[in-house]
Amino acid sequence: MATEKEHVKGVFDRLAAEKSWETLYSGKLDRTTYNFVTRQRAVESLIEPFAGGNILDLGCGTGNLVPFYAERCTHYTGLDLSPQMIERARQNHSREVSRGKVEFMVGDCEGLPFQDGTFDLVSAVALIEYLPNPSRVLNEITRVLRKGGVALLTVPHRSCIHFKIRDVLTPLRNALFPIYLKLKGGPMSVMHNVKHYLYDPEQLDPLLRERGLEKMESRFTNYYLIPYPLDHLIPQTYMRLSDIAERSSRNGALKPFAANYIALYRKS
Repeated sequence: MATEKEHVKGVFDRLAAEKSWETLYSGKLDRTTYNFVTRQRAVESLIEPFAGGNILDLGCGTGNLVPFYAERCTHYTGLDLSPQMIERARQNHSREVSRGKVEFMVGDCEGLPFQDGTFDLVSAVALIEYLPNPSRVLNEITRVLRKGGVALLTVPHRSCIHFKIRDVLTPLRNALFPIYLKLKGGPMSVMHNVKHYLYDPEQLDPLLRERGLEKMESRFTNYYLIPYPLDHLIPQTYMRLSDIAERSSRNGALKPFAANYIALYRKS
């Protein structure tokens, strides 16, 4: 029987082979792509002042952050467990790879093949959520960061009302899933049985602090003011209200509706 890690790897190999993953960031903005695009937009905004030097992008996928990083860094290294994701990344960014500024490698984030203090910046976007225990990867991120280096992490926000409603409705969702596949389906349907681990800031921040990484800044994204399942019925309204919430100076009061937590940490 496949381990949880092997199952996740197989799912992402399939998404890469079907060229489905990269379209989440480059295609039309809709109910499926909205979370990915808005999260990346927030990541780039938050990390821009620190996106120089030697960068490690863990769980790099097909390299969607390369255009942003390559303009700013000295050298970019993208690492992913999925060989198919890395192959697509090399194809998508062959020009940057040939110039020697960008490289991709297959590897396990829980055992990084780098010396201590190698990187100025380590990003882990949509990575921690697939690990039953984040201790090993957090130890590795801390180890390969230089003193004063910066780490960026994103996780699904555990207290989001949207997720709580989905959890309550899980039996119904599972029962209706075969019907959904026949009526709509889509390549991202393979993610249905992939376990995601959710975090609140009060859970994640102490894990970094105890490793000597202090939080510098954070933000929330993707506000489900119209929660599940209504977000599927009126997606344009859901996305419009989320955009308004993200731009609002008072969006801190809307935290219970936010799906993503993004934070920057500095190694002391």
